[in-house]
Amino acid sequence: MKKIGYIIPNLSTLSETFVSVEMRAMMALGHQIKPYAFDTNEQFQPADAYLKHRCTYLSTAPKFPYLNIWKAYRCHSFIIKQQEVGYISLLHQGLQLAYLAEKDGCEHFHVHLGWHSAAIVIVAAKILNIPVSFAIHNANLNTIPQDLSHGLQAADFICSATKKMQNELRLATQQPVHHIPFGVNEADYSSLTQPWRPHKDFLLFGQLLDKKGLSTLLIALQQLQPTTTLDIVGDGPHLSPLKQQINKLGLCHQITFFKSKQPSWYRRFACQYKALVVPFTATNQGKDTSPLIITEAMALGLPVITSDLLDYREILDDESGHQVSMDEPYALAHAMQSHLSSSFADLNLQRAYAFNRVMTLFTASRQADLLSKKIEAL
Repeated sequence: MKKIGYIIPNLSTLSETFVSVEMRAMMALGHQIKPYAFDTNEQFQPADAYLKHRCTYLSTAPKFPYLNIWKAYRCHSFIIKQQEVGYISLLHQGLQLAYLAEKDGCEHFHVHLGWHSAAIVIVAAKILNIPVSFAIHNANLNTIPQDLSHGLQAADFICSATKKMQNELRLATQQPVHHIPFGVNEADYSSLTQPWRPHKDFLLFGQLLDKKGLSTLLIALQQLQPTTTLDIVGDGPHLSPLKQQINKLGLCHQITFFKSKQPSWYRRFACQYKALVVPFTATNQGKDTSPLIITEAMALGLPVITSDLLDYREILDDESGHQVSMDEPYALAHAMQSHLSSSFADLNLQRAYAFNRVMTLFTASRQADLLSKKIEAL
């Protein structure tokens, strides 16, 4: 099987669990994986210690990597179309990556996150004459640079996490666009045998950003009984203003904050909660791009209440969770109250359905199998 060079902006990308889960699943299939990062960063998940150890930084390449300079004609037509990065800089970084990848014996490049990274990888791939594929996230589509169309045309194929995104990308390129949804590592979620005896109401987990619908959630909580509780686990740029808003709304006695936790905490303590509530919204930075928190909750047997963005409707159907209109706090409050009033028998049926849906459609092994077949076919 082909040896794949995975290109990520920096090691903190490994905190985006869908990236490292995919890499480990590809290794389990038999692929050799070689991570490359552009910037040094020591942040990573404990499960990814091996990937961190194997990661090579672009800065370790020779300062003058001109062994392949005579092959620059292969990427000239691509580079001159780029407007975000200068010709010499892009060629130089592409030659550096090509030097490292050739030494490591890479036979394919796969790129996650970042258009500047993608442009460098395309240059390196053209120099080495090996295929390259992109995994496109909503964050990429929401901040499209001018060079996007050239990058899409230069890829051998593109992976889309959602069908909606697949349709959008097919309008932008003639290259193949494959729907390969992000999956959970099923070994971490073997069954629903763990007793579900929740003694807490609602959980919000992850980085605190506007696109998590924080204001909508607070207004919704204000409509419920004052005994209703919410645990917020995470941090981020909106933590301080969020606490100020909570104090202003008089919700301090209902909300408890916990510092950011590893995914292992989520898997261990999710059973204590009656539901995960994440009313995703759209901001001027675009829509949220991390549906994995929903699939993880479904795999854990944690009921989900979220908004009706199309990306999440592809994951969560009517039988496996609650979806409400985006930015509608009163609709959200109604859904939260309805959930609290539901019988355990009904909720356990929902949990089982959601679990089976994830294990059928959204596993890392299925994701890796789809990706591997596309790579091996080139």
